[in-house]
Amino acid sequence: MHPNLAKILTIFLLIIYNQVWSQHIWSESFSVPHKGIWGNSDGKSINSDFSGITKWALDFNQVTLENEDDYAKTVTTSGGRFECCDINGEVIWHSEIIDISDYKNIIIQLNANETGSSENEENKYLKAFFILDQGEEQAFETNGDNRGNWGQVVAKQTEIDGSELQIVVYMNNHYSTNKVILDEVVVSGEEKNPVIIQPGDIVLNEVLFNPVPDGDDYVEIYNNSEKEIPLNKLYLASRDNNLELTQVYALTSEKHKLLPNEYLALTKDTLGVFPWFTIPCPECFLQMEKFPSFNNDEDYVVLLNNDLEVIDEFYYYEKMHSPLFYDREGIALERVSFTQPTNDVSNWHSASTTSGYGTPGYQNSQFMNEDVQKVSVTFQPEAFSPNNDGYNDSYSIDLKMDKPGYICNIMVFDSSGRRLCKLADNAVLGTEEQIVWNGEDEAGNRQSTGPYIVMVEVFNTDGTVERFKDGVVLTDRFE
Repeated sequence: MHPNLAKILTIFLLIIYNQVWSQHIWSESFSVPHKGIWGNSDGKSINSDFSGITKWALDFNQVTLENEDDYAKTVTTSGGRFECCDINGEVIWHSEIIDISDYKNIIIQLNANETGSSENEENKYLKAFFILDQGEEQAFETNGDNRGNWGQVVAKQTEIDGSELQIVVYMNNHYSTNKVILDEVVVSGEEKNPVIIQPGDIVLNEVLFNPVPDGDDYVEIYNNSEKEIPLNKLYLASRDNNLELTQVYALTSEKHKLLPNEYLALTKDTLGVFPWFTIPCPECFLQMEKFPSFNNDEDYVVLLNNDLEVIDEFYYYEKMHSPLFYDREGIALERVSFTQPTNDVSNWHSASTTSGYGTPGYQNSQFMNEDVQKVSVTFQPEAFSPNNDGYNDSYSIDLKMDKPGYICNIMVFDSSGRRLCKLADNAVLGTEEQIVWNGEDEAGNRQSTGPYIVMVEVFNTDGTVERFKDGVVLTDRFE
């Protein structure tokens, strides 16, 4: 068995041990090696490295290390653990301050192990304590004091209730042939007001599975419920060739919540998304520590709750995109309706041209307003003056579609019938669009005052064609 998998299984077993309904709150498995202290060849100075470590700290003021083989640090053994070997003095390991205010009946468990045959209780020990709400240190009730040659035990404290918790472990080992080991520190408890996440509460809303070169995939979710959904209770996954769940990754370990009617875009790195899309809501993104690798041709996007039950699932394939897009790189598939089934093919469409081919973190360009029964185009105003005075500075064409999938051409002509510019050229529309003319031709030259004709052609692959026409007057354009 892979050592990291063994550590993951150990954490889960510790959580459910005698506490079926406990939820994970905090843990440290020491998977990052070579963090801590070790000796120097001069026999006096101490080397240390705690870079990137934020969940714990080490007090080693009482320690002297005589050579490079003396240490109190994380190692790669068993997938990672914290060891003390031949330290002349005591180190004190502190966890960060852990917020337990949303939980009750808290349990702390940790592995307190040793190797070797030395039995001197003054020079070889591991003692576990906890501090509740910045009070006094209290010893663990089970296996909190381990001295000499004790072997392998699980130290445990139960029935903790409060707001803040800190774990403190005192370790000592004067022997080069022995080790004192701390591993799998886990805090779990019962939620005071648990949020039950059910299918349909959160829906998959947009997927970019074939990004541009140097870009990254993203998956957008939407809170379709009235609940405040804790994001640390959600997982994103895919399926393998046998349709078994694979790449099951937690969205976050933080206690952030997704509020009703909020959008959230998930990605590995926002730097692989932001440069290519309009991002009106950067805070509507979540960078996951690990993100599933979704295939460019077809794959499954699976959203799970903390019981690993499927909340929503989307099977996509490349040909779901609009046939107008020969090159589908960098184009997202958007959900059309929250009420229609996720895997109804008609419930997904390529993002519109005018949206920049994706709308991560906000309402989809192809979101369907079910009150719209037919294609409509509105032109306004009747006259405009592009002089930047804040009044009728531009001319707008507002389009509302009765369904996704329409393509649009918009052309502007002068009074002689000469085409000045094409505002839309076979553009894939969203369900609601606004196209603006600023009074310039295709070369960027502002036009003289007078009347102009605007022609709009809207069509789809079903053969539906709609044409609209309007006249507009360009008035005083000078500031």
